[in-house]
Amino acid sequence: PRPARGESGFSVRTLAGGKPVVEHFGNIKETSEGLRMEEEREPMVDVFDEKDHVLVVAEMPGVEKEDVDIKVKEGHLELKVQRGKKKYYKYLLLPSAVDESTLSSSCKNGILEIKIAKKG
Repeated sequence: PRPARGESGFSVRTLAGGKPVVEHFGNIKETSEGLRMEEEREPMVDVFDEKDHVLVVAEMPGVEKEDVDIKVKEGHLELKVQRGKKKYYKYLLLPSAVDESTLSSSCKNGILEIKIAKKG
């Protein structure tokens, strides 16, 4: 059997009001049966709720813009990537209602930036 490669980490951010938010990333997931290694990695993602848009920044080393499948539906964002053996997946709740038709994205050196205008 080939050796398993696991990656796990977390980031801690403080939101307005001082509430800390812990976000996990990697491909090791905790289940009711214990730890399990997934094929897909969960990328480190930051979400910025700006005045007129939402900005999502995801770290996905080795990925190009054409590798990324981005879907926005009902206030959620889904990122899916498969490039050779690299697989990433992230599903997250957006902080504001957005206009999906305004979505723009760029990717440079494995850093994906997604900008979506807010509704209203």
